[in-house]
Amino acid sequence: MHLAVIRVSGVEFDPEGFADKHGFAPDVSWRAGQPDPVGRVHPHSGFNLTIADEASLAQSVAKVRKWVVQNKLALQTLETWGGTAVLDLALIVDGSDQSTSSVAFSESDLALFVESNLALCVSAYPAQDDN
Repeated sequence: MHLAVIRVSGVEFDPEGFADKHGFAPDVSWRAGQPDPVGRVHPHSGFNLTIADEASLAQSVAKVRKWVVQNKLALQTLETWGGTAVLDLALIVDGSDQSTSSVAFSESDLALFVESNLALCVSAYPAQDDN
């Protein structure tokens, strides 16, 4: 599967208030000062929200584009809530056959991200061996 996650955080950010106001159902949220599952203390408040989990990268990119268009106004208000957002797109890399993975966004996609105050991160994960 090809995941796309919106990661929102900020020192003074109210994750529950923002999510409730905009109808988002985060996968996980946290508050500054709370420990994470391994005991590290969060320096910021925030949440993660999966916006695409598709069989192909092209499907995920299309779903991301649609989600950002539909939620552009919410993303534009994040700064007033004390938050910032990053779109994290996961690429699965299979090292066994030396294949590469890549994602390409059009100029209009990138302009949409800028207009929505959305930073972009691409994360590579190794393919899991089913054996």
